[in-house]
Amino acid sequence: MHLITKFTESVPKFEHGDLELTVIEAKLTRDTELGFNKMDPFCRLEYREQSFKTKVMQGAGKNPVWNEAFTFYVKYAGDDLRVYVIDEDTVSSDRIGEATIKMAALCLNGGIDEWFEI
Repeated sequence: MHLITKFTESVPKFEHGDLELTVIEAKLTRDTELGFNKMDPFCRLEYREQSFKTKVMQGAGKNPVWNEAFTFYVKYAGDDLRVYVIDEDTVSSDRIGEATIKMAALCLNGGIDEWFEI
């Protein structure tokens, strides 16, 4: 999964502040659909009590592009961000994959432009 971040510290050297995280795209290896159907993936991002969800990319299959930005207030850089990629279905949604990323990794040097394994 491709993520871009920009971190703005509230107070220098205290490791807390606003993290603008942009979910760019994913190259998924797992397909939850059978036959000719394509997956309708979306992402759910969770950090402490904060949670965000991208748009559902109808029929995007294993190569969804979201280009959606969310802002998290980072209280502790040592905490984890949980990222879930889910295939939305009418009856029940299927988890495609997930990742756990340290907030410190996303806040490095004021921000990053990186790929993470899902």
